[in-house]
Amino acid sequence: MGDVIKYKLLPQRYAWLQVVKGAVTLNDQQLHTGDGAAVSEQTHLALRATEDAEILLFDLA
Repeated sequence: MGDVIKYKLLPQRYAWLQVVKGAVTLNDQQLHTGDGAAVSEQTHLALRATEDAEILLFDLA
């Protein structure tokens, strides 16, 4: 916990983050188990676990 994972999205791409278990912050937005987040018009994502977590990150066209 505490480490930041940085992910770069190419221009014109989108992302979906699903929190399967635990809690994370996505670009300073707190998310918990069951939460999902759609990301558009951003090229850099910063993910940090605030408790033990499992996530799915989809990079979409």
